[in-house]
Amino acid sequence: MEITKEDKIELENLLKIAANQIPRYFNLINSAKENWQIKDINECIFGMVFEKYIHDSGQYMSNKGIDYGQPNSIESNMEAYNAGIDVFSENVPEIKRQIQES
Repeated sequence: MEITKEDKIELENLLKIAANQIPRYFNLINSAKENWQIKDINECIFGMVFEKYIHDSGQYMSNKGIDYGQPNSIESNMEAYNAGIDVFSENVPEIKRQIQES
């Protein structure tokens, strides 16, 4: 599966959407009246952003493959997954900064 410049921009937009959920994630955890035994709330929030982004980016890449009639193979799925991970990895410092600020 070819990853275009437009795909990278869309993946970056999906990451921004996931990162914009940070305040909601803090509210979700802080509103719980139970003791969740979270050792590092920042890492927990980071994981929530990562999960949201991986879900949305995977769906985007899957839909793109379907739209363009590309074969659904392990290789193409891994290529799409790796493209999503690359975009996320490039933005880890910014995501962690946003979490610290929240």
